[in-house]
Amino acid sequence: MNIALFSDTYLPDINGVATSTHILKKELKKHGHHVLIVTTMLPHDSDYQDEDLYILRLHGLDLKKLYGYRASNIYSFKGMKELKEFQPDIIHIQTEFGIGIFGKIAGEILNIPVCYTYHTMWADYSHYIAPGNIKAVDYAAKKIIEKISKIYGDSCSELIVPSQKTADALREYGISNSINVIPTGLQLDKFSVNNKNQDYMNKIITKYHLQDKFVVTFLGRVAPEKSVDLLIEAMADIVKKNSHICMLIVGGGPQIEELEEMVHQYQLDSFVYFTGPKESELVPSFYHVSDLFVSASITETQGLTFIEAMASGIPVLARYDKNLEGVIINGRNGYFFRDKEDLVEKIIQLSDAPLDELIQNATSDAQQYSSEHFYEKIMKTYHKALSKHHYCYEVVSLTPDKGHTYNVAFQFDNHQVIINLSSQVIDRYGLNVGQVVDREELDALKDQEQVARAYHLALKYLTYKDYSYAKMQKKLSDKGDFDDIQIEMTMELLVQKNLIDDVEYTKNYFQKAKRMGVGVNKIIFNLKREGISPFVIDEYLADYSQDLEYDKAVEIVKKLYNENTSKPQYALIQNIKNKLFNKGFSQDVVERAINDFDFVFPKEHTKKLLTKEYQRVYNRYKNRYDPHILKSKVITFLVQKGYEYDDVIEIIRELWEDNND
Repeated sequence: MNIALFSDTYLPDINGVATSTHILKKELKKHGHHVLIVTTMLPHDSDYQDEDLYILRLHGLDLKKLYGYRASNIYSFKGMKELKEFQPDIIHIQTEFGIGIFGKIAGEILNIPVCYTYHTMWADYSHYIAPGNIKAVDYAAKKIIEKISKIYGDSCSELIVPSQKTADALREYGISNSINVIPTGLQLDKFSVNNKNQDYMNKIITKYHLQDKFVVTFLGRVAPEKSVDLLIEAMADIVKKNSHICMLIVGGGPQIEELEEMVHQYQLDSFVYFTGPKESELVPSFYHVSDLFVSASITETQGLTFIEAMASGIPVLARYDKNLEGVIINGRNGYFFRDKEDLVEKIIQLSDAPLDELIQNATSDAQQYSSEHFYEKIMKTYHKALSKHHYCYEVVSLTPDKGHTYNVAFQFDNHQVIINLSSQVIDRYGLNVGQVVDREELDALKDQEQVARAYHLALKYLTYKDYSYAKMQKKLSDKGDFDDIQIEMTMELLVQKNLIDDVEYTKNYFQKAKRMGVGVNKIIFNLKREGISPFVIDEYLADYSQDLEYDKAVEIVKKLYNENTSKPQYALIQNIKNKLFNKGFSQDVVERAINDFDFVFPKEHTKKLLTKEYQRVYNRYKNRYDPHILKSKVITFLVQKGYEYDDVIEIIRELWEDNND
């Protein structure tokens, strides 16, 4: 399965969302899936190197207050092009910000299910929005967050949350979508005491003077919602009773300077140490030098650091939070505390008590949060999303638009797709209100819409200047909205209508260049730079006898007719005209040669040509597209080439299964 994970934060960022996304990616790849990470660009001063090529980084803006997060634009043409090439089966967004919005848009464009993990209870972070913690602003911010959460939660195929508390909160917001409670899995082996890095542990012990100390550790983002100040206040009381207890605060964040000043005021510089943020591979060693893990935060959606600590073989202390029920079992693998006094009492008691049973239980209980269990639950959710994503679309309306086009609305479930189609395409596919089309037909119609858009865009370009074939092809390709087949079909249409004609382009350029006094060598050089083939240039330069033009034209018509192995009558005639024009024949001679020639196309011959053309197009694109997309592309291409839709479908039915056995 091809899976695209969208997250505003990813390695080397140190936070729960980045960790969860990375673990999910590794588990998916371990089980044979293809994964593309879509995230924000690294900060300008970062020297981090991504671990593989399947990471698409989009430009982002650092959010200084929200440590570890960057905001990006809600759409990227470059990103969309790479996504189309990756051809995801499912999109899984991990964020509500720019990258998340882009993920939802991509899901709509690619018509694939979107799963969404609600990692963070953003209502607990509204103080970042409210200046000076103004209550009225904070209340309004919380209401906005609730509304945004409801929109995201109800608009995805499947909603994932890490805890029951989060699920309950989202239900209170009014979310009606199904909610899958899936705790984030962790790669527990790296935290095991069997994998200790003793050399680095010794460096930590020496640097922070931890010899013969009872070490209490907090690890996480140092920010107001984590209530690290409560831990420092508790330490002020603890060291008065037991000076062998010290605290490590591991991590970075917007509150570092404020808390360092607080430690200095309490005269705790010899008891509380700030380590700053650490790379993920170094984090386990900070657990391993510790005797106890503590956190006063009540904003956790799951408490990954608690699970990491338990897997590292240390008991945990946590301020009571419903989210942590089931993670922390009071008296078995750790304890809950109510307030500062309770925290002080428990740390002092545990510093003098045997911890062997707590350590054993903590290590054992952490195993239920393995990344393997996480993967299994995520895959079940993906399959639910895929099974719910129907591929039958009913035409609910055809509304006339400007010109000879119609806005055709297709409905499936509560979602509507509107495609702008010409009356000719509507007639060719026999579209009418109430008709149901499958996913392949819808994709083919989308291709027709894109070809029409590309064609009108080309007309706009041609209004201002002439283009050679190669230049127009590159111009459409650089636009980024069209794939290779759509551009090829558009170019054939432009050539058929004589809007792109390299011979005429060359002739006009020669006339213009002569008026401007440009030499022949430079003319040839400039024409080659414009993509004109040397053959076209040489043919124009050749001294071609007008007396033989008609006879030569008839000879070429006959030769191309006899050599034809792939084109139906209409397409062959257009191709012969183009060949004659490209060779420099006048329009009168071409029309007379075509009209005088007897084109005979028996039905059996047409079927034979269609079969060969099908095999050519199939073999050309079979490795570029998944089967369901490939089929619609082949249908669109053959219809555009001039074959009847019913004939194309008949050939597809006869040959498709053989090609895909």
